[in-house]
Formats: sequence, C-alpha cells, structure tokens
Amino acid sequence: MQAIEFETQIDQKGNIYLPKEFQYAYGKFARLVVLLPEQPESSNKRRQPGSAKGILQVLAEDDDHLNDFKEYMQ
Repeated sequence: MQAIEFETQIDQKGNIYLPKEFQYAYGKFARLVVLLPEQPESSNKRRQPGSAKGILQVLAEDDDHLNDFKEYMQ
C-alpha cells in the first residue's frame, strides 16, 4: 500500500479532489484519514431560542396527559 499526503478542500457536497499528480489513483480503493484544523472556541455557538421553529410539528393538541401530573401542579 502506498501513502500519499496532500492538502485539499472538501466541497459543499463532501467531495474531496485529488491533485492532478495523483490521477493514477482515480477509481482505486483508498483508505482516507482526514485531519481537520482545530475549531476556535468562539465557533461553538449556543443555540438560540426558536432556532428549531418549523422543524417540529404538533400532531395533536391533547391536555389529557397533564392529568397524570395534576397532584404535582396544585
């Protein structure tokens, strides 16, 4: 097995492009190790209230299940 090392970018679809000098590898099986740069701590954004709006859908509005907690809510 031959090891090659190069730097490239991963596009929006997840494609990784080999430099032209490695065209002989096209169509061959490869084992890939990806080393990504460390992300700065400022990129760990906290979720904002309402950021999931439109993702969840209420299938039925039903208050009957609240009766199970009635004694705790007095």
